[in-house]
Amino acid sequence: MRIVVAVLAGPLLLLPATLALAQPGTVAPLSPIAPPRADVSRAEIGFGLYALGAKGLDMQLTMRRDAEDLQVELAMRTAGMVDWAMRMVMTGQSAARITQDGRVMPVRYTTDSDGTWSKRLTRMSWGADGLPVAEVFPPNDEDDREEVPDLLKRDTLDPTMALVSRVLRGGPDAASAPPCEGSDAIYDGRRRYNLHFSPLGPETLKPHNRTSFSGTAFKCMVKLEPVAGYSRKYMAEWSEKDEQPTYIWLAQPPGFSAWLPVQMEGSSRMAAAKTWINSAKLNGQDWLKPVGFVRADVPNTVTQ
Repeated sequence: MRIVVAVLAGPLLLLPATLALAQPGTVAPLSPIAPPRADVSRAEIGFGLYALGAKGLDMQLTMRRDAEDLQVELAMRTAGMVDWAMRMVMTGQSAARITQDGRVMPVRYTTDSDGTWSKRLTRMSWGADGLPVAEVFPPNDEDDREEVPDLLKRDTLDPTMALVSRVLRGGPDAASAPPCEGSDAIYDGRRRYNLHFSPLGPETLKPHNRTSFSGTAFKCMVKLEPVAGYSRKYMAEWSEKDEQPTYIWLAQPPGFSAWLPVQMEGSSRMAAAKTWINSAKLNGQDWLKPVGFVRADVPNTVTQ
């Protein structure tokens, strides 16, 4: 579940049902003459996170992109009984520069959370040398954690840009594979960690009342590797074999090159959590209509 929160506190499309896995990590083309796919220049996407059978978080992601710049805003707040028991509101903004070869270079990253138990603030900016400078509250020395060395901070991404740069990595045609391979080095102002992505293949997601999406999506596995900046107690107890993976399903809207998350699943020692997309507007047009009434029964994923 830590990865789900990291990804979304950091963000967040439709595969036609006829897509099939050509070989591990690739998707077969629909047609040799499929039309080129467009970039997503504006997006407004909503998500709901559920744990223990009830909604715990509402999330809204807004993205604006042109040839040279990328801006992302994220808003999260507790919902239902969780809001009554431990209210939390978080806002975040990320800005990046897009290089001529398509790389995303972070410029600024800000998060501000206020909740029943704590208030946290992060301000980061990246210099021309790729080294981020962070201002955090409360200070790291109050959390029993060591500072991350500059050598490990250089050329990292913030959590939001790590996800956004991946989902925007889709190619211009239908033969492009989903971005489910490789690793990302991430620094969030306190912690430095790696996210490792592995492709698992297409699955059919059935319709239900917690999501706006149904159809074929590509399943990816994500594993988190802590590197530095964690509490001493956590690092002393961490073991790779005990680290639970997070699963992310990506789908590609008709006519677009990007692959966006439509479902996530993760777990922690406390509980398992699932996140579903519940609305999506791309380039000013509705792709997925907002979810209405929510019921408790949710069908299991069906593997093709």
